[in-house]
Amino acid sequence: MAQTGPVEDIAAIMCRCPQCQELFSDPRVLPCLHTLCMSCLQSLEPFSMLERGQNQATQRSVLCPVCDSEVSLPPGGIRDLVPDLLAQTEVLLERLRRGGDEMPCDLCGDGKGERRCLDCRATMCEFCCLAHRRQKRTAGHSLLPLQDLPPGSSLSPAPVCPLHPLEELRLFCESCALPSCRDCALVKHLGHDIRPVVDVAARHRAQLHGALVKSEPQLEALENALRTVQELGEDLKSSANLLRKEVEAFTEGYIRAIQDHKVRLLQDIEEEVRRKDQALSLQRARIHQQLADVRTATTFTRDLLDHGPDLHIVRAKALVSGRLKELNQGDHSQMEQTEADRIVFNATEKAALCQGYQMYGVVKRGGVDPERCQVRGQGLQTVQQGKLSSFTLTCNTNCGDQREHRGAPPRAVILHKESGRSVSSVSVTVSTQHLLKLGS
Repeated sequence: MAQTGPVEDIAAIMCRCPQCQELFSDPRVLPCLHTLCMSCLQSLEPFSMLERGQNQATQRSVLCPVCDSEVSLPPGGIRDLVPDLLAQTEVLLERLRRGGDEMPCDLCGDGKGERRCLDCRATMCEFCCLAHRRQKRTAGHSLLPLQDLPPGSSLSPAPVCPLHPLEELRLFCESCALPSCRDCALVKHLGHDIRPVVDVAARHRAQLHGALVKSEPQLEALENALRTVQELGEDLKSSANLLRKEVEAFTEGYIRAIQDHKVRLLQDIEEEVRRKDQALSLQRARIHQQLADVRTATTFTRDLLDHGPDLHIVRAKALVSGRLKELNQGDHSQMEQTEADRIVFNATEKAALCQGYQMYGVVKRGGVDPERCQVRGQGLQTVQQGKLSSFTLTCNTNCGDQREHRGAPPRAVILHKESGRSVSSVSVTVSTQHLLKLGS
């Protein structure tokens, strides 16, 4: 059986919708820089609505099914999302590889396109290919069959004005942030700041490249943070294994009663390992999400810079810049690594009686135990938007002892009930009296 190569794997991923797993159909780019089919976007349930009258409401945002982020929609809704020209090109390339589509010759217009000149960026029939090779100026050009074009190759035709089909969109109105043909520039955009698309795309390309450079340290930091969390998990397992061996060695001298004591000690260790592992898993999941967001943004931006047509760069620049800025200015407190208190076994400390025998050996777990903490107050019952709510948090250790306030106040994060993401629209402050105050 023939195996699929890396190029085919990349092409298959780039031309398929992550929601329906089919070839893209009218792909659109969400503000989180994930691309979905128009039909898949229209099937998403509205996440929030904007009231526009007594009985009318407009869809304001949706949840991206890929990264579970709430993304705002443009005023015109899903239809106004930026089309993904790169994805459309990959779909066309995939269909050409399968032999399902045909392209006309860009030179003669009559023959069937068979090959693509990578130097001239033109699709040619076999007759024009022969003529292309006979000319001295183009004899050394690279002509590849359409089925063998690598991922990222451009097949997009010259964009034309919807109002003037014979006019190409060679201009860009800086005032309206819209592409324009020559006729529209003289009528619809009269008096506006009109510049060639090539010049605007070059400036936008430089700006996007600068934004990408600023995002690369963030990507590296998240990858390092993820490796650190994974190492902490391995260290935790290794430490737990050492403790189990120590407990086993200590309990060998007892015959019957000490077996029950040994089981109790092992259960204490497992409970603490489970609690700490849950905390590390939550931290790992959050860093994974941040890393996925940054990877998506940087990958999309690289593809846009490397292979994107000028018009696509012009139209998508604001979207991509906004997303990169949002990721770079986000709250990266999740990257901070907390130093978990070590699990310690004290073999000389007295334990409870077991079957009438005095036992020695206690597993100590330092720090605050979240499962034994208590939260009380009226603020947990009623919360109103725009008003402060307060409640009292009592921190207890694993033994049930109340922990006194020392050093920095406890940190609090409000998580969304369904998605588990932090709610950025809610502020959290901690007073010196150990009151957590929540306000919209």
